[in-house]
Amino acid sequence: MQKKSTLFVALLMSAMVPATSVVAQTSCPNARMIWVENFGAGTTSASNPDVVSLVYQSTGILENEGVYRIINNTQQKPEWHASADHTGNVDGRMLVANGQSETFYQKVITNTAGFTEGIYNASLQIMNVNIPPTCSPNPLVPIITFIVEYKDAGGNWTAFAGSPYTSAPVPQTTIPTWVNVNGTFVLPSLGNFVPMQIRITISDGTVGGCGNDFAVDDISFSQCPEGGPTPVTFLGVNAYSKNNGVSIEWSTSQEINSKSFTVEKSRDGNASWSEVGSVNAAGNSQVENKYALFDARPYSGINYYRIKQADRNGEVRYSKVVMVKTSFVKTAIAILSNPFQSALKLSVSSEEAGEVSARIMDITGREVASEKWTVPAGDSKKDLNSTIRLQRGMYIITIQNSEGKNIFNGKVIKE
Repeated sequence: MQKKSTLFVALLMSAMVPATSVVAQTSCPNARMIWVENFGAGTTSASNPDVVSLVYQSTGILENEGVYRIINNTQQKPEWHASADHTGNVDGRMLVANGQSETFYQKVITNTAGFTEGIYNASLQIMNVNIPPTCSPNPLVPIITFIVEYKDAGGNWTAFAGSPYTSAPVPQTTIPTWVNVNGTFVLPSLGNFVPMQIRITISDGTVGGCGNDFAVDDISFSQCPEGGPTPVTFLGVNAYSKNNGVSIEWSTSQEINSKSFTVEKSRDGNASWSEVGSVNAAGNSQVENKYALFDARPYSGINYYRIKQADRNGEVRYSKVVMVKTSFVKTAIAILSNPFQSALKLSVSSEEAGEVSARIMDITGREVASEKWTVPAGDSKKDLNSTIRLQRGMYIITIQNSEGKNIFNGKVIKE
């Protein structure tokens, strides 16, 4: 036990490794800072009134799950990084914790002038303090969630749009690395009511065990006067012919308050767009999300597609336009007289001229008549004269296009 304590003290006294910084998401431009917590400076440990659930441990190795201290060095266990805080002030302190699944920080911000509707940003810097290969091969890693709420007219805490926001897992790194985690939240219009208090709650979603140890610094809350970061970042949009239709696929690398994606198509890619279908969006995400939708009734020839993205607050944006050319012909056939007495009369509508063939079978499945003909582009009529010699009874008629695909299949009755 003495040997372990001596090693721990020696590690704390060793030179700290300069930390690097990784930004996981761009904060809003020209942010108007409302509140920040950098935990101050000092060479001794301290507690913090806004740290909840975690238990303050003033001295010794942070060996147990759910303990913390405010301190100026991340290396509070021998296998953790030795790093200064993120702020960079002399003897700057930060929150260092042996984490478990719980809410670990909560702050109520009061502004007597009130908070106006608009977009806000909550942010923090976090370091996974474990040095690889600690807890190998499957170390636990922290996953941070922000909940941002305002106190409404009835005294209840009500979530901003976009709340909660959950980060991607914060991985172990070979050198001390600060990762910026931040979410964008929308305070809606509340009429004549102006909230004066906002509550920020920060949680770690990973259970206790080997790993899930972290340092947190520079927690902040700001307003975004220029509207915040781009709500959705498209990685790509693609469309291609598939099974007599068109498959439209797209992916995103970031989504903020996204509600839905609607695929629209056009013959010319200009003013006239029609809806193909919609899918639900991820909402808030910093990882790649893939989406797909199938258009079973594309135009013959050129089709243009775009993605309409809708936010939860009703704002709409569009992706780039992509084009695909289809080579199949759409033909629709309807029976005009059923039951019929002589020739079977058909109504035909086709986008292009093409060959079709008809087979007529009795109820035993035996073919009793057949015909081939060329349908013109547009609307036309056709009499199947081969049905004149048929006896009274029920028959099944199947009509196929030149590619052998069924375009009509149904029962008819001759009187």
